[in-house]
Amino acid sequence: MKKGPDGYMDTLEWAKFVIRTRDEDNYGAALAAISSYASKGNDEAEFYLGLVYARGQGVARDFRLARSWLESASNRGNLNAMYFLGKIYVRGYGTEQDPAKAAELFRKPAENGDPRAQYALGLLYLDGNGVGRDLAKTFQLMSQSAENGNTEAMFILGQLYKNGAGVEKNQKQSIKWLSSAAIHGHKGAQILLGDMYETGDGVDVDHDEAGRWYDMADGKNRTAPAF
Repeated sequence: MKKGPDGYMDTLEWAKFVIRTRDEDNYGAALAAISSYASKGNDEAEFYLGLVYARGQGVARDFRLARSWLESASNRGNLNAMYFLGKIYVRGYGTEQDPAKAAELFRKPAENGDPRAQYALGLLYLDGNGVGRDLAKTFQLMSQSAENGNTEAMFILGQLYKNGAGVEKNQKQSIKWLSSAAIHGHKGAQILLGDMYETGDGVDVDHDEAGRWYDMADGKNRTAPAF
């Protein structure tokens, strides 16, 4: 059921599929379809057109146009557009960095269960970037994001439990979340677990267990990222 644009799949759905799968052979037709829908005020098309310009998919990368289309979609309530527009303001792509505006944009998709937005907003509270530093809020958002499957949030949540930051220190929960992140391929978590078992940091010394985590991280850099 992928044939299009006039076959089995709805034209807009087909065009979105082309952009998601980076099917370069069909960019021209897909962009024409998305542009047509966007010009009629379709928020999903506006979001995808913003994404296209932000990534430079079949067009020259243009963050000004990306921001314009994402803002339009965001104003129509598109949660994905809010998240990606927030990323633009966090990083200052084609505009001045504005973490306060980014936090405002991340808030609604985070409240609606988007693990990416929950993680991104949690980082702003962790750093005090655009919002007041609030480790309890960071913990709440990272917990939600981790429960929703975000590996980076699992890594941060494990460290929050390890250090007693925003939550009571809990080594069992720390190991649980660091292990979850590590099993999902997070090298920082793999290395940190290796270091913990190697030195007995909150766990019994276990060189074999340390070696297993280091091996999972390919035994390259054994220095865990700073919290």
